[in-house]
Amino acid sequence: MKALVVRHGSVTHRGIQIVCCVAAAVIVLFLAAYEPDYRLVNYGSVAAWAVALLGLNLVVGYSGQFTFSQSAFFGLGGYVTAILVSDHGWPFLATLPVVAVAGAVVGLVLGLPALRVRGHYLAIISFALVVAFPSIVNMDQLRDLTGGANGKSAFIEWSAPAWFPIAMSDRGWQFLTLAALAVLLFWLVSNALRSRVGRALMAMRDNEIGAAASGISLALWKASAFAIGSALAALGGAMLLLVVPIVGPDSGGFLVALELITGLLLGGSGTIAGAAIGGAAIVWLPQISQNLAGSLPFLDSNQAPAFTNVVYGAILVVVIFVMPGGIVSFLRRARGRFLPIKDELPPPSDPAGAGSFEGLQPVSEHSTVPDRGESTTSPAGRVTPW
Repeated sequence: MKALVVRHGSVTHRGIQIVCCVAAAVIVLFLAAYEPDYRLVNYGSVAAWAVALLGLNLVVGYSGQFTFSQSAFFGLGGYVTAILVSDHGWPFLATLPVVAVAGAVVGLVLGLPALRVRGHYLAIISFALVVAFPSIVNMDQLRDLTGGANGKSAFIEWSAPAWFPIAMSDRGWQFLTLAALAVLLFWLVSNALRSRVGRALMAMRDNEIGAAASGISLALWKASAFAIGSALAALGGAMLLLVVPIVGPDSGGFLVALELITGLLLGGSGTIAGAAIGGAAIVWLPQISQNLAGSLPFLDSNQAPAFTNVVYGAILVVVIFVMPGGIVSFLRRARGRFLPIKDELPPPSDPAGAGSFEGLQPVSEHSTVPDRGESTTSPAGRVTPW
């Protein structure tokens, strides 16, 4: 098959991008206006989990720091928004900057001691935070603020404004808001990763010694990646509260950490699109596993729920075995086989200063070599001392 050559930044490339963006916007608007509420809750949850995975991907996939602690920041974002909305009457959107700052500051403070360790040592330190999070929010001193074991509820009124031209339910407007926030955050992170920020993070991930030799401050970039990733995880937790209006101690616990790691592996580490696919996997893979377990002929209705986790684990093993780099990597390889797309390179040009050396002869043993101190004329006509 002949390769479809598209030059990056060309008119064709921009046209394809515009068409894809318009098609995606039309699909999102259609879903928000016509889908039932229970599906819109799932769609909004996908957007929230995708933002949280974007933060985890930034820390793990791009800066090379393996951590479990993103789930704790996910829960922190939910609690901050719930407290500001329920106890202080803040609008939902007004809480998001506070959530981002809180996540970044706490992530930076907790990440600074971890700068001296890496690999499994960093994973163990971050795992300690995940284990401690449910106990911290369930403390007697914080029970009035966090709701204790019962969690903190926040029923956010979020209806479509009168000026919006498309009629939709409250759930539709919530999904549309979360989708717009997710697109904005994905666009900001994608642009940042294409700049010197992304090059520094990936250089640090691939070879810390080489990155340090190139003048990259490892401590600065590690701390920055950890802070930004924590802020994104906190924003994801706050966004989820719009469609699931309660947050509890388990919202930042170990099971959430496993879900985030699973979504990262399924979507693809080190890929922007992998965060979106991983968010969809977190929301829908348990439902798919439950439906498959219920359809197995050798299980009755009482045994099927207990077998759901077995089906879930089997799906994970198969997907990771067949697609070791994640779904995004698998799709890219499939596209390269059936519809290869290559960047168009400019035609080669003559090297600067290249010219004709016709008439010049190589130096041989019969050549006359001038004595030291004499002068000779170079091929360019300059008089050069020998």
